[in-house]
Amino acid sequence: MFQPSLPFPEIVARLSKLCQEKHTGNFYILNNGHLLGQVSLQNGEITSIIAQKKQGVEAIAILLGVENGGIAFAEGAVAGGQMALPPTADLLTLLEGASFTGSRSFQHEPRSARNVPNSHNSHHLTASQKTVLEQTLKEFIGPISNMICADHFRKVATLTAAIDALADEIPTLQAATQFRERIRERLR
Repeated sequence: MFQPSLPFPEIVARLSKLCQEKHTGNFYILNNGHLLGQVSLQNGEITSIIAQKKQGVEAIAILLGVENGGIAFAEGAVAGGQMALPPTADLLTLLEGASFTGSRSFQHEPRSARNVPNSHNSHHLTASQKTVLEQTLKEFIGPISNMICADHFRKVATLTAAIDALADEIPTLQAATQFRERIRERLR
């Protein structure tokens, strides 16, 4: 399931429906084509929330800033572990309350969109490098990686810029560091 652009109240309604139907998987929220956040569900219960390297209740503040966004849901194995969170009903109430009062405008600007200096690697990305990048990213953020990679590959030309841009899409700093290490190992 992928929906390109929905108002925030509809995003919350879709998440709530998945909870009510007792789904297990990862619910992704995108903003301007970039991964903004991920909500993991286990039998309809929210087990983790990650947004821009923030986790748990701290991540909710980031999500509340979204006016419109894309969503995707990947049924199946849940990425990440279980966090200490308030009950799912309370989390949904927090999100629903924000949808009725209106939300702040939020501009997500990944490092790839900023002025990132190109390193010594000025070669264009090869098809094999793109494949390794996409497959490695998938290990960290799941099946949505193909859409995120396609978006970044249109904007960046070098391997270094691609690694930086994709690492910025990974919700936690520790996982982003592991992504960079795996890419270095696999592209030697």
